[in-house]
Amino acid sequence: MTSLPHLATIFDRLRRGYHFTPADGDLFRVLWNDFDAYEKAFGAFGLRLHKHHQNVVYLAADPSKNPGKQARTMGLFVLVMVESMSNEYAAIVPPFFDTWWRIEELPHLASERYREYMEQVDINDADDLARVVRLLEKYGFAETRTGGAFQFRTAAYRFLDLCIEAVEMSEASGTAPNADAKADPSAKPLPPLPET
Repeated sequence: MTSLPHLATIFDRLRRGYHFTPADGDLFRVLWNDFDAYEKAFGAFGLRLHKHHQNVVYLAADPSKNPGKQARTMGLFVLVMVESMSNEYAAIVPPFFDTWWRIEELPHLASERYREYMEQVDINDADDLARVVRLLEKYGFAETRTGGAFQFRTAAYRFLDLCIEAVEMSEASGTAPNADAKADPSAKPLPPLPET
């Protein structure tokens, strides 16, 4: 176990919730290429290493536990992005990943409906949105650059998966994603997200 390259560094970052992607260079490569050995090493401590089909490696959460506030906040942040993008783009992917987003241009506080959603997770202004972006960066879901712009990383596919599940559940129950009384009547339902 101790012969695995970068084991201490990888363990430290994974246990803090980080998601490794190809953008992490050598750390990702050794983890991805020798996944079975790392999985066995983490399994010895009761930890479940997971390999997402979009080239992401992370520690899977205990399915019996509800997501914490940070996870819910990041999830809602992404859900609002996806719903807003569905009104502007024919497909969510690739623009979701290819765009450098700026805090002041985000949709989260631009409508009453979105503001109400964000208030549920204590997001009330641009500083709070910037805090969420820092969380996304901390866990490997986004990267930032000077000037306040950020871009989603491949790891954010985990949130897109949740958005797809939400749409599928609403379709199965016969309710549309924008069906509440406060929904913008011109808003379109979320388009399908292609797996790229």
